[in-house]
Amino acid sequence: MLTRTEGIVLRTQKYGEADLIATYLTSDRGIIKAFAKSPRKTGSRFGSSLEPLTHARISLWGKEQASLPKITQSDIINSFHRIRESFQDFISASRLVEILISLVPEGIPNKRLFSFFLNILHAVRSSEQESKDTLHLITLVRLLAAVGYAPGLEGCGKCGERSLVFYPDSGTTLCGRCAGPKTGAAKPHMRIHDNTIRFYTHSIEWPVHISDRLKPGREILAELSLLLDKHITYLLSRKLMSSEFSAGTK
Repeated sequence: MLTRTEGIVLRTQKYGEADLIATYLTSDRGIIKAFAKSPRKTGSRFGSSLEPLTHARISLWGKEQASLPKITQSDIINSFHRIRESFQDFISASRLVEILISLVPEGIPNKRLFSFFLNILHAVRSSEQESKDTLHLITLVRLLAAVGYAPGLEGCGKCGERSLVFYPDSGTTLCGRCAGPKTGAAKPHMRIHDNTIRFYTHSIEWPVHISDRLKPGREILAELSLLLDKHITYLLSRKLMSSEFSAGTK
């Protein structure tokens, strides 16, 4: 059975001497894996269409519920090569890809998530900002919100009272009463500032393409980055490989 869809290459894995297994985020089938025959041997446009982050129109051959259909055709819509050519852009995108693969189950259709991730890639590629640290952090916040794993910072996660103490194991801020005076002090936590919460809220609410209007200070970026790192590390029970690689190059 031949099916056609649009997909964004999230990653590829070598299979044998010349074959690849590609993981896609697709428009109508969610995250899927597909088999590519000899793209590493031919050096053709087919191989180019399997580069990470490439948005392509693909044809798949296999039974309807096959776990590994074969890619019979792949036509590039947008290669997003500018993202791959920028070290920081590619590291940031790789972080988003790792979160998608880790937190989103395979085979569940989600056209909204596909369109959202595609818009993120367009925003990063087209940005002319000298430093994209703010944009990269906003895309991380927005993706966590899109997949339902954004930390809760707008009040105590249990009672809604104002709180500036974030608990990674709860995924939210907790007031002293709900955290418990003794229990809360013993659990890993971090204090945050009102300005960080304000920036975080705007990051979720504002469209990505106008996010360059947000001008947080370095302290806010550093604080929110640390919080998200703790939050994601707890969610995955490990640090992101892309974050480890980025830290190792600084």
